[in-house]
Amino acid sequence: MNFLSTTILLIIVLDPIGLAIMMPALTRHVPASRVPSIIVREMVIALLVLLLFLFAGNYLLQILGLERATLNISGAVVLFLIALGMVFPGFAQATSAENDIDADREPFIVPIAVPLFAGPSGIAVVMLHGAQIENVTGFLLFTGSLLTAWLCSLVIVLTGPKLLKRLGRRGAIALERLVGILLILISVQMFFDGLHIASI
Repeated sequence: MNFLSTTILLIIVLDPIGLAIMMPALTRHVPASRVPSIIVREMVIALLVLLLFLFAGNYLLQILGLERATLNISGAVVLFLIALGMVFPGFAQATSAENDIDADREPFIVPIAVPLFAGPSGIAVVMLHGAQIENVTGFLLFTGSLLTAWLCSLVIVLTGPKLLKRLGRRGAIALERLVGILLILISVQMFFDGLHIASI
């Protein structure tokens, strides 16, 4: 397992750029001074969710009687659908979570922590890698990649307004679609890996 490639994969899957683009709309009813602390709190909650699935994911698979191939293929399908929503915004339903927020309350856990950051694709990838780890070194390596990806994502989301101002709305959307295309490639590879494991 390569630390750098795993970290880059996690950053792409967690999609902090997409979250940064949505953050102004998600926190529009919150005083500007509160936004950074809300972002940090939600990102910490999301990290705890991901770590939970990393530590307990393998046991959950055993309890449910699921094979690694099943996780590969189902994770690939979820990732592919989310990626399609990034490339073709009309297909996406992720931002509909915004409508669930009470206008008089700040977001808490939903929708920022879950499902926008620690979403189905991120959880599937974390569980998949967790199930494939065979020793303590590999586990520590992947945990380090996850923490690094989370820290990079936190910086991206916190600096989102400045990023949007520099890129412009169209530039940010173009970058989001590029990330979506990369996710489609990753999801297709995950699907074929699942088929290969199932055929063994």
